Amino acid sequence: MKLKKALAVALTATMAFGTLTGCNKSGNDTTTTTAASQNETTTTEAASNGETPANTGIEACTIEFWHAMNNKQEEELTALTNKFNETNEYGITVNLTNQGKYSDLSSKLTANAAADTLPDLAQAYNNWLSAYSDKLVHLDDFVANDFDNWDDIVAGYRDENSQFGFISGVPFNKSTYVLFYNKTMFDELDLTAPLTWNELLEQAKIIKEEKGIETIGWDDLAGMFQAMLAQNGCGYIDENGALFDNEKGLETVEFIMNLYNNGYARLVGEDKYFSNVISNQLIASYVGSSTGASYITADGWELGVAPLVSNTEMAANAAGTNIVMFSKDTNKQKAAWEYLKFLTSAENTTEWAMTTGYLPVRTSAYESETYQQFMATDPTSVAAYSQADYFISQPAFEGSYDVMTAVNNTLEEQILNEADAQTTLDALVKAVNDILQK
Repeated sequence: MKLKKALAVALTATMAFGTLTGCNKSGNDTTTTTAASQNETTTTEAASNGETPANTGIEACTIEFWHAMNNKQEEELTALTNKFNETNEYGITVNLTNQGKYSDLSSKLTANAAADTLPDLAQAYNNWLSAYSDKLVHLDDFVANDFDNWDDIVAGYRDENSQFGFISGVPFNKSTYVLFYNKTMFDELDLTAPLTWNELLEQAKIIKEEKGIETIGWDDLAGMFQAMLAQNGCGYIDENGALFDNEKGLETVEFIMNLYNNGYARLVGEDKYFSNVISNQLIASYVGSSTGASYITADGWELGVAPLVSNTEMAANAAGTNIVMFSKDTNKQKAAWEYLKFLTSAENTTEWAMTTGYLPVRTSAYESETYQQFMATDPTSVAAYSQADYFISQPAFEGSYDVMTAVNNTLEEQILNEADAQTTLDALVKAVNDILQK
């Protein structure tokens, strides 16, 4: 897949939005949606995690799917699930149970894994699952024998779902990080979206001098750090500890701390998300999820969207969850797989992406006439897909989720203390190794 060739022009495109209306980001309490009348669940002998069954002779059953989609995302998931429940030939019913926010879903999965009462399907980030990856159904046989072209799934998503040594899930609500910027301000200063670290730094000096505000912020400090290490040709972490205690790591931290210590970058603070800050024109740009455009209100100014900057390498975070399977029941495994095939079909992943702001998970969906027409009016999707050849995923092994939290907290502390680069690097290495080298 060489999406960058198809998007060579789009890499510098800065299509402008009109006014975008903000909406609520908060999660809901747990709710259950039954999209069609329930059928009696048929229990058969469970397949082992290593041997998934062929999808033949499925008996009518009910599948429980835990998710954390809200607002328009939940509405579209419900619509797609209704369609599946009404049209599948086996009498399968999928019950959607909203567990609230991602943090709520993660906590409930952890608790239910300990009690061995997991649902048939669930949304999950891989770094949630490392402590109970033995509960996952291996999907390799399903993919090999009953899936429409696994190679059509975006390569970064395939890699992400192979981190445990087997296919652990299928990609679902996927996004990436992009640069949102005040195009009106950039145009006034005769600037274009930065392509490199050096361009970002030089522009930050101009914006600080001319406008008196910070140029850049990141919604996710840990994600920023991982991506910038990769952009500088440096590793992040493995099971044994930090991989950035070296010259490349120090260079990366020096660049980051230079931005903050000179007033070119800012922390989000009580605003929680930079969409609020840029909406009030209190910052020139920020890096956040590609789904964040709908939370920005561009009132009297134009919003531009661009790919992330690069240094010696190009890298962008692959964000969003996958759907994993826990069912021990052979018949339910086969039924759940029918649903996963349905959600990840080219037609449905295209509809999902266009309706919710997430990204299609198939190359063929991206290349479809329908999505190409959509991209012509949606600069966020253009910027996001221009990075698809360079997606990197969060590591997934025991302790990796705790590392993400520790890196975020450590970076924030060092920024607030206006620490120098070496002090910050030492603190980050210690925070990581204290977790992974217990």
